[in-house]
Amino acid sequence: MLLLIAYVGAATLAWYTRVFTPHHHWTFPVFRESFSHLVAHRNLYAPDPVQGYDLFKYSPTFALLFAPFAIVPPAVGLLAWDLLNALVLLAAIGRLLPQREAAIAALVMLPEVFVSAQASQSNALVAGLIVLAFLALERSRLTAAAIAIGVGTAIKLFPLAAVTFALPYRTRWRFAWRIVLVGAVLLLLPLGVVSAPLLRQEYRWWAAVESGDALAHGASVMGLLAYVAHGSWPNWPVQLAGTIALVAPLVARPREWMDARFLRLYLCSLLVYVVLFNHQAERPSYVIAVTGVAIWFATSPITLWRTVLALSTLLGLKAAPCLAVWIAMQYDLWTYRTNEPAVSAEVTTRSG
Repeated sequence: MLLLIAYVGAATLAWYTRVFTPHHHWTFPVFRESFSHLVAHRNLYAPDPVQGYDLFKYSPTFALLFAPFAIVPPAVGLLAWDLLNALVLLAAIGRLLPQREAAIAALVMLPEVFVSAQASQSNALVAGLIVLAFLALERSRLTAAAIAIGVGTAIKLFPLAAVTFALPYRTRWRFAWRIVLVGAVLLLLPLGVVSAPLLRQEYRWWAAVESGDALAHGASVMGLLAYVAHGSWPNWPVQLAGTIALVAPLVARPREWMDARFLRLYLCSLLVYVVLFNHQAERPSYVIAVTGVAIWFATSPITLWRTVLALSTLLGLKAAPCLAVWIAMQYDLWTYRTNEPAVSAEVTTRSG
């Protein structure tokens, strides 16, 4: 209950600072206007004075899904949006971990949840959806997992990486057609309010906006390398190397697939990876990475070095400390040994 109060309080305080104090902040107006632009059959990705200096960079489906927060008064919509983000993530952590470990993780995450809420960003919601997708696959709820990943990808593209959660399960092929079906439905969902030609054009405009940011480094590993080496290069080689490093222990160690703790380590690694190797990462994005750090810290043996690494990710110097934790996670994945050779009844049910 205290954690619930703390998360509601953080979201409400962030809402108060945006509604009742002077500020220059455009994220929520951009989200809000996207729905109005969609139903008015306008270019979602064109500049608009109501949105200030920022552009809409999300999918047409996200613009449609934002309707509940756009049709109510702005202050009400913003409060509901901030609360949704904070509480979905808290609920996901509460379902993933035992009570004590969930409390530790939630406390570590709380400062970043506030930062993301202050920016009115979708990052806490995306982190919650990734965790919920992991849980759904673990419990053989394939459609629920596909919906969580599909909605997350409609918000930001990188939650698509969560499809790798299905690899250890025998149900992976049944999940595959569900994710394709859910993706197609979400892709075409705006046809309820726009014509097919206009929707195709909206996707072209979206692709153009995304391509314009392709060379950005953001608060990512690529940005860190550019800062240290005083140079610049394409993002894709670093992103490819990061992707290989992410999936390598999962692919190479199928004997550990029956161990729930090993798979949770992979969840932690993926949550950090999707931010570290995202060329558009910014400070509010790091609530996703810190969610992975918090789960890793709460479920690992308590040591001084782990504590220092975990707390260092809350200091505002985002890429470097999170990269250090991610390397530690990769070490844990490669050196992990299951404590129980026998497969538990729960795991047998999940994998069958």
